[in-house]
Order: sequence, then C-alpha cells, then structure tokens
Amino acid sequence: MHKLFLFFVLSVLALNADFLNVSSSITKLNGFKYETPHGNEIKIPKEVKLIIVSFEKDTGALVNEYLDTKSPDYLTKHNSIFIADINKMPSVITKMFALPKLRKYKHPMYLNYDEKFEQSVLGKEEMVTLLHVENSIIKHISFIVRKEELKAAIEK
Repeated sequence: MHKLFLFFVLSVLALNADFLNVSSSITKLNGFKYETPHGNEIKIPKEVKLIIVSFEKDTGALVNEYLDTKSPDYLTKHNSIFIADINKMPSVITKMFALPKLRKYKHPMYLNYDEKFEQSVLGKEEMVTLLHVENSIIKHISFIVRKEELKAAIEK
C-alpha cells in the first residue's frame, strides 16, 4: 500500500514539474535569486550563451577546479555563467566551510539556495548540466563529466 501511495505522489510531482527544456526562455531562471559567495545578489545576463549548472559537490568541484586554472574573466569573455545549486547543503556547513572555500575562487559563481531550482533545471546524477542558449532561448541541453568537455562547451 505504501509503495502504491509513493508511486502516486511521485507521479503527480513529476507531472507537475515545470522543467526547463529546449525552446524554454531563460527568463524563468531569472525568477530565482542568486548570490555570489560574498552574499551579493547577482542576475543572469541577457547575453549569456552557456549556463553551467552543478547540483552536487563533486560536479561543482570539477567545474571550480577547471575554472580555477583560467583567468577570472574567462566565463564572462565566453558569455557563460556557472550556477552551483547548494540548497541541499545544511546551512551550518555552508556558512562554516563551503562559503569560505568558495570565496577564494576568482571566477564568478552564482549560488542558488532555492529547492525549486532543482525542479526546474534538469540534472543527472554525477553530471554537470549545460544549457546552451541563443537569444535568451535554450537551444540544447547536454550533460558532461570531464573537464575537456567543459572546455569545449565554453570555448565553442
């Protein structure tokens, strides 16, 4: 009985999920609040061509390690942004450990604390989500696991 109820609840949630998909406008993403690791509010620029999204510690580390080898304006020069969804991280861990570490990075980072973000942006376990954008419309969604793939997507 519990399994049937759980299946029903998950089915309803899945049907009501409002995922961004190909041909979605990125204005939906602007409905979320983003902050820098220093606590400043930040908005997604209109001219963005690539949105890199991480939902997990390991995928975030992959992106941060790659970007840490580049100049601080590397993402900006390539009309790209990096969003780290850290809503699942306990606030004590965020404040005491994560934010001090993230503040050391020189590249721009958009931090998301809203659990609804994960319901809007499609993610895959242990993969970085890439939203390829043209004229504020998502044209393609891909998933990567290697730094070489990240470099190719940014420098495209």
